[in-house]
Amino acid sequence: MPQILIPIVVPAIAGGLCFLVPRRVKGVREVLTLAGMAWALVASIQLFGQYPLAYVKPWVTIGSLDIQFDLMLNHFSAFVIIFASLFGLGVAIYSMGWLSDRHDGRRFYSLLLWSVAAACGAVLSNSLLILLIFWEVLTPILYMLVNLGKNEDEAARSGAKSFVMLGFSDAALFLAVALIWVRFGSLSMKDLSIFVGDAYTTWVYILMMIGAITKAGAMPFHTWIPAAAKGAPTPVMALLPASIDKLLGIYLLARISLDIFSIGPGLMMLLMIIGAVTILGAVLMALIQHDLKVLLSYHAVSQVGYMVLGIGTGVPIGIAGGIFHMLNHAIYKSCLFLGAGSIEKQAGTTEIAKLGGLARAMPVTFISMTIAALAISGVPPLNGFVSKWMVYSGVVELGSRGFNSYWIFLVAALFGSALTLASFVKVLYSGFLGQKLSALAHVRESSWLMGVPMAVLAALCLLFGVWAKFPIETYINPIVHGAVGTTAGGTVELGTGFWDPSGATGLIILGIIVGFLVLAAGKLTKRRTGRVFIGGTKPAENMDAMHVTGTGFYETIRQMVPFKGFYANAEQRVFDVHNVGSRVGDVFVQGLRSLHSGVLSTYLAWSVIGLGAIVFAVLSALLRELVGN
Repeated sequence: MPQILIPIVVPAIAGGLCFLVPRRVKGVREVLTLAGMAWALVASIQLFGQYPLAYVKPWVTIGSLDIQFDLMLNHFSAFVIIFASLFGLGVAIYSMGWLSDRHDGRRFYSLLLWSVAAACGAVLSNSLLILLIFWEVLTPILYMLVNLGKNEDEAARSGAKSFVMLGFSDAALFLAVALIWVRFGSLSMKDLSIFVGDAYTTWVYILMMIGAITKAGAMPFHTWIPAAAKGAPTPVMALLPASIDKLLGIYLLARISLDIFSIGPGLMMLLMIIGAVTILGAVLMALIQHDLKVLLSYHAVSQVGYMVLGIGTGVPIGIAGGIFHMLNHAIYKSCLFLGAGSIEKQAGTTEIAKLGGLARAMPVTFISMTIAALAISGVPPLNGFVSKWMVYSGVVELGSRGFNSYWIFLVAALFGSALTLASFVKVLYSGFLGQKLSALAHVRESSWLMGVPMAVLAALCLLFGVWAKFPIETYINPIVHGAVGTTAGGTVELGTGFWDPSGATGLIILGIIVGFLVLAAGKLTKRRTGRVFIGGTKPAENMDAMHVTGTGFYETIRQMVPFKGFYANAEQRVFDVHNVGSRVGDVFVQGLRSLHSGVLSTYLAWSVIGLGAIVFAVLSALLRELVGN
């Protein structure tokens, strides 16, 4: 078997075998899952550097359309399949500690393997039609995975909404592929070079962009992600919306913006506006959430804005920052969702108001989530800071090139990072600090199967921040170098500007050491103790009554004049494309229902009128033909 097929075929076969293994047989599915994921990862690593590598096999001919199973390995696809397989393996290991007897492991592991196989197939596809097929396969897989949630009603609603919205994006992508075939007569991605200069090509690009940003979760096509968070098993959120869907969506957006299409300033501005609105809108929603998984899902949306904004700048450092942020986000967001799953399994809830004081009981989860939270907030020296800094630099470079409104996008990006940090202060306080409730006295750290993937992802947050030069030079620069259709076409180097990761990290470590020395010196001194003044009130006998939750941290923001209307409209689902579409569809359906009165004479009258109109149109056409002759 050609090596390029291994990341697709091996997980697909392993998933099929997992589904066929009887439920009463224990341990076999886990072995098959680990073997399939590990094999795919090893093969993906071996493929890196072997590009360009192609696999073309005739498939079927429909009229003048000759469909080939056309795969091609390039630098971008080689880099994406490595991390798609890595996240798949990590979530598989984690799931072995997370799944309980009430979960259907047969379907779960099978769908997990098939999702990785389909993702690798989509990324390796050179034919737009083959890409579309793999892209479509992921939609029902996600639907079935979401439906494995413990709350069947909530899972069913979440799965249905995700399926409809992703189905809409699939339809937009399908229409774009059809229009490309009609106009250009080719579906080979390496052969297409489309200059966007008229309405036709503009709409083709926009349709493909809709398909990409819906999969990634950018506004206004984002609401399927918070909906999925309410019903889906937590490992599913860590694998698909947090990592694989982000990789696929931004991969396609980058390919169409840098390789397939040559876009102008108007479409670049559209991408930047979508990015800025996504950053701010989603992070504002994250601030007021009371459920940890839903809060994380809104952050998964917000971070997509940085990726879209970076690509929209069209300058090398901005594009590199957007693509690097795609990878960084998949790392720290998967870690955060896995941490939420660890809390859910041990504490039995992800409601923020019901948590607190878990840091000592769950040290691995606490440390991993803290690192990931600081990374997503853009705190140096972690990976999120580096990629965000590159996006900022790309926006600033636009300003140096005469784009006077650049500061609006820069402020949006900076403000988004500040609000992200603010919301994660709430998460860390509510989940791990403060007073521990008596109901959580039994909570202990999760099993090592769940702890190892979290620790590895947290370590990557640090490594890809301190030694950011390695992933940028190894994975990102070759993608940006030679990109067509924009002002890209260069390489990005760190250490030549204001940010030098290694030097800054040394200063940060020095500051931490000094802080610990001050703390140690304080412990050596004699402490003075005294009674605490509590305003003359008596201490509560039940200490749980004194528990201060983090849910009210930012209620003031909800009541502020600039945001009050935004939150009110959001709660009414005014910005929910699914909800708006449902209302429009309902109006159309009700209109059709009003015509179906059940009265036979009315139906007959409409039929006669319609027949008369057809006869009149035909006779008019014949008469014009006779007069013309």
